[in-house]
Amino acid sequence: MDPIIWLYIALGIIVLGLIVAVVGVVMLLSGIKEPMKEMKGSADNLKGRMDKLMLETTHLQHTTNELKEDIQQKSEKVAVLVDGAKGTINSVIDMNSVVRSITSGISKKVEDDPANRFQVNQYSNNAAGLMKYLDKKKSQDQAYNPESTVRKEQIKTY
Repeated sequence: MDPIIWLYIALGIIVLGLIVAVVGVVMLLSGIKEPMKEMKGSADNLKGRMDKLMLETTHLQHTTNELKEDIQQKSEKVAVLVDGAKGTINSVIDMNSVVRSITSGISKKVEDDPANRFQVNQYSNNAAGLMKYLDKKKSQDQAYNPESTVRKEQIKTY
């Protein structure tokens, strides 16, 4: 056989191989087309979910910052309130010490001078008598008295 024929046969085999290769590539591409569409759809779906997640994360971060500021303001107000309470406690303690010193001074004066002692006893007796009188008057006003209600109604009608 002639070498040219062998060359044509070899060329024919190469062309046939290229045709088979091209057909294989076309079949591969047509087979990959559908899974690629699904992958693209999944990627788009994932991108949408990520966008929603980012939006929600931003919203939560904003809410967290607002809560942080609110807590900071309230803690400052509580600190002011606590400082005020401490000041009030200190004032009460100071007032108690002043009252004790005044009371001890009065006690010393009463103990040292019999005239002052008599006067303090007289004031105490008068204060006790006044308290008894007020209690008695209060209990009488609370008791039912028909004349007093009639008299009040008559006074109102004039």
